[in-house]
Amino acid sequence: MSAALRGPHHFVGTATAVTEMVFKHLHALCEKQGGSISLAELDAARLQVLRGYVGAFNFFESCHQNCMEASAASAPALFSRDTILASLLSAGSHKAARPAFPNQISRFGEVWLAQFFNGLALYVREQVCPTADKRLNDVYAVLCVKLGAKLSMEDLLKDKNAGVILREAVAPLLAASAPATLASKLSDAVSQSIAAQRGIPKPDISKVIESEIKNYLTWLPRQLHVALAEAA
Repeated sequence: MSAALRGPHHFVGTATAVTEMVFKHLHALCEKQGGSISLAELDAARLQVLRGYVGAFNFFESCHQNCMEASAASAPALFSRDTILASLLSAGSHKAARPAFPNQISRFGEVWLAQFFNGLALYVREQVCPTADKRLNDVYAVLCVKLGAKLSMEDLLKDKNAGVILREAVAPLLAASAPATLASKLSDAVSQSIAAQRGIPKPDISKVIESEIKNYLTWLPRQLHVALAEAA
């Protein structure tokens, strides 16, 4: 798998680089020519343009989507508005999920693991934090301007604002009582989501059972804490 991650951060990074190049040239020209625009005004204009990229993030997303569709790209869209929560849940807790669901992963592989985290993200946004995706996307937009094409999953994990949102989104799942109080409800919700993604009826080996979810919830707090601490 390529180290470069699919996402509109590439377009934002390009726009940022071009803006820096243009204003560097104008800065030198203004200094040389003694133009009517002051250096302070020029610097202020540069910052204003760069900040504008965050507000124009919908435009970059649209450009990215059109490009991906035109090129028939198959790389996973890790940072889209409806996948960013699942992507961060996976990055922060896949080490808790792998030993909790060995049968499903050995039989269906990484595709199943992605489907599990899609189901978990759906539960989180419906039952815990409806604004998680929007807030994480806002953090992502700011990091796009700052880091451009160099942006990585680790950069998102180590961002303080993203960490706060992620912890808030999974707070009930991190409680000591979660394995006992949430396992049944969560296993039903995730199994229903997996079934919908795979187009299968009940029962099926790809579903999760309560005891497996209990294991995941038992190991989740430790693994999420380690993932966020290692990234910081």
